[in-house]
Amino acid sequence: MPATTPLDRTAPWLRLLAALLVTCCAALGLTAAPAHAAPAPAPAPLAACSTPQQCLSIKSLSNGRQLDVQNGNTGDGAYIVTNSAPGYHQSWRLNVDPSDYTFTIVNNDTGKCIDLAAWFVPALRQQTCAGQASQRWFLQPAPGGAADAFMIRHAGDNTCLDLLAGAQYDDAWTDQYACNGTVNQQWSTGFPAAARNLALDHAAKQCQKDPGSCSWAVKSEAPAAPLPKICVSSVWFNNTSSAAQQNFAVTTMSGWSSTLGGQIGANIGGAAPGDVFKAEVSTQVNYSNVWQGSTTVNNSVTVNVPPQEYGWVTLAELARKVTGTWTFDARGIPWTADDTVTVPLTSDPSGGATLYIANTSPTFTTCA
Repeated sequence: MPATTPLDRTAPWLRLLAALLVTCCAALGLTAAPAHAAPAPAPAPLAACSTPQQCLSIKSLSNGRQLDVQNGNTGDGAYIVTNSAPGYHQSWRLNVDPSDYTFTIVNNDTGKCIDLAAWFVPALRQQTCAGQASQRWFLQPAPGGAADAFMIRHAGDNTCLDLLAGAQYDDAWTDQYACNGTVNQQWSTGFPAAARNLALDHAAKQCQKDPGSCSWAVKSEAPAAPLPKICVSSVWFNNTSSAAQQNFAVTTMSGWSSTLGGQIGANIGGAAPGDVFKAEVSTQVNYSNVWQGSTTVNNSVTVNVPPQEYGWVTLAELARKVTGTWTFDARGIPWTADDTVTVPLTSDPSGGATLYIANTSPTFTTCA
């Protein structure tokens, strides 16, 4: 984040004055542009799009125009505006950081990133991409909006990419303003499913950092069913001419998988007959497979391994599929996402929730 506080949040009257200035200039047929020398030749476009987030037309749902760089300027400091198609530089890509699913918004023609406004002008501008905090954003579905209506939120504070004063003409400035979910802060990407997945990934990461920012409500549960077997011991080969006993120390596995884009820890209840099975959110979020959190336990399994054969131990657990609704950004502008998770059970009224299985075979390829 820059050392200065965004103009639009500390001095609303200056923001209003800037908006009036923009309106007056538009009425006179003038546009505000940075004081730059003649634009440098545009760099070669980046690689062809291989995913939806690499070739976006980001459109304002307020004025129907697309994000653009004012006057086709390719230099640092050029203002980010909205223009009718085809405009100047209206193709954008999101460079996503997988550690938290924030991203920089990069123009495919100029190669520069959307950055915060200067203290003296509220308009957002393009700057050389350098990974600084002022260029990091994330997506959140707009409240009550269409499927492809998203707020583009700044990762450093509670501000959103905004259409200044709701301007309905070409070369309308964009700015950074406190998130409120109004139409001036609603943008479409043309790829609602990919955008929503990106929003979910970021929200799940935030839930991991701050469990109070999200909640979980169960809707329905499927009957318990066995999960695929997994290997919970080393694999041992009896390279002798007679049968041999081998004691295998085994591990215990726990965790759950989710279609949400990650895994979020759960507290499991309802072990006694007649109890209602429940899942509650806890502090654990892991982006891995179903099985995670393995630890060695004190018990072991003894296996009689025939000569010239392999021996090993697998684990089978019972699990339930639980469908529910996540609520994210509970302290700000809440939004929800339905999700189905597979929750391994540590115990179950039907019994046999955890089964250790001794295995022997003259060949070994997999634990499954």
